[in-house]
Amino acid sequence: MLEVRMKLRDVARAFISKKSRGVAWYKVSQKKADKYGFYVYSSHMVWKDQPFFRKALQRVKDISGIPDPRAFVLQSCLRSIERIDGDVAECGVRQGRSTIFMLMSDLRPRHYHLFDSFAGLSEPTAEDRKRNGRMPWKSGDLSTDESVARENISGFGNTTFHVGWIPDTFSDVSDRRFALVHIDVDLYEPTRDALAFFYDRVAAHGMIICDDYGSALCPGARKAFDQFFENRPEGIIELPTGQA
Repeated sequence: MLEVRMKLRDVARAFISKKSRGVAWYKVSQKKADKYGFYVYSSHMVWKDQPFFRKALQRVKDISGIPDPRAFVLQSCLRSIERIDGDVAECGVRQGRSTIFMLMSDLRPRHYHLFDSFAGLSEPTAEDRKRNGRMPWKSGDLSTDESVARENISGFGNTTFHVGWIPDTFSDVSDRRFALVHIDVDLYEPTRDALAFFYDRVAAHGMIICDDYGSALCPGARKAFDQFFENRPEGIIELPTGQA
């Protein structure tokens, strides 16, 4: 009954004044979003209106994948390292949504190395179990058609696909240096293997970004990052988007 009264109160406030109307509707929307694990951004947040974000959003509107706030974080990070030499590596491409966001916001010419098996996830391990003991993934989850990814990214001449399991295809780029590495592979072992390979190949002041660090569905990815950086000088910055 109390919850019903609170909802009625919020709705009533929406009709009191123009000023309170926006606040009230925001609260109503946020309560509904909270119920399903989403977040409602305030209208005065300007990141959604950045030209480089809007332009990429138009291109990827029919492509599933990384949520918009995470895509903007990728773009912002990439733009912040304009003066850092090196390629970009992405581990976990799926349909190429995050790739396109990066490609369309980069402020300098770089080569993009795209790693994916397109056969879905590899076999999860005990490290990937949730706290309740349940396994959120199985082998083959999140598979996608390689041709779809290639078609979505067609038109960009500065990309190379490395198709196969991680870390089997990493030897293709053993002589390269990287300004940014985006790791979005969900599971413990491929996240660990990606860190082990790329860490020493990232340029000074470059970045490694984990898409899955804050996801309750990807405890293995978080564990791999925590263990890898436990005795290293760099710290982990956890973001409210779920990235790190």
